[in-house]
Amino acid sequence: MSPATTGALPRVYVPNRSSDSVSVIDPATLKEVDRFPVGRKPQHVVPAWDLRTLWVANNASGTSKGSVTPIDPKTARPGHEIPVDDPYNMYFMPDGSAAVIVDEAYQRLDLRDPQTMALKSSIPTPTCPGINHADFSADNAYAISPANTAMADC
Repeated sequence: MSPATTGALPRVYVPNRSSDSVSVIDPATLKEVDRFPVGRKPQHVVPAWDLRTLWVANNASGTSKGSVTPIDPKTARPGHEIPVDDPYNMYFMPDGSAAVIVDEAYQRLDLRDPQTMALKSSIPTPTCPGINHADFSADNAYAISPANTAMADC
């Protein structure tokens, strides 16, 4: 593992859509050791490119009231929510230069500052309804974003 993970608590973070919270599980005991509130309808918990922060993508089910919540993996405690439109999922550019927010409901990818989450630019994806996952090629030359709909022309 990266030296950035030194001191991180061994925990599993589970987003709870129905209660707008994240459960913190101790994998040694399989017990919930904490639960904290986050934004509306959390979908995923994603490690930052530098592995120093975990991010909860709270997509607010297609509204403009979405947010991301940082978690410090060394304390297992959340930070302050940052408003972002509909973050169904998020990724990071291979060089760490941007967070990529998968803005499924608005059919776009938002490129944000990886620390502050300030919007840098958006990539419209109007012919890709349901885009919500992504990965980069092994050589980082391109990204692959399959859509969740069979009829998508992406």
